[in-house]
Amino acid sequence: MTTIALGVRRRATRLGRPGVRREPRRGMAAVELAFLLPLLVFAAMAAVDFARVAYAQVILQNCARNGALYEFYKAAGYPVPSGWTSLSQAVQADAGSLTVTLPSGIGNFGNPYSPEASTNNYVTVAVQCDFPLLTLGSNGSFPGISGTVTLTQSAAMPMPASTGPVP
Repeated sequence: MTTIALGVRRRATRLGRPGVRREPRRGMAAVELAFLLPLLVFAAMAAVDFARVAYAQVILQNCARNGALYEFYKAAGYPVPSGWTSLSQAVQADAGSLTVTLPSGIGNFGNPYSPEASTNNYVTVAVQCDFPLLTLGSNGSFPGISGTVTLTQSAAMPMPASTGPVP
């Protein structure tokens, strides 16, 4: 504050020069927040969606591994874990809340697939699920973009040497 000779006080400006006034910038931060907040929320939701998809891929990999392990146990004559009465039940064992399905084939081959004649006979099981995204919404709010993504994983298991290919 500066004092004038008559005892009237006058406020100093931000620049320190008396007589130069600037317009107040009231509400500018609120306007900037209104523009950036939807973008920041969308970026946060996209990051959450990316983490959810990565977690679902791990679950699908475990489900495919269960399916391949079931086929191995069945071909080798080992007892299968309780509850695994079929390939689809073995696949669903670790699915949790995901609805995991067995696609009809892997490329041009059936599911599960095993090569006809090979010294290293493997069985391959593929699984898939339709995963809903949070960012795009379940109703597909963006034109031309679905609100779900189809995730697929496969696992291969070596078969015992004495067994043939999976029928």
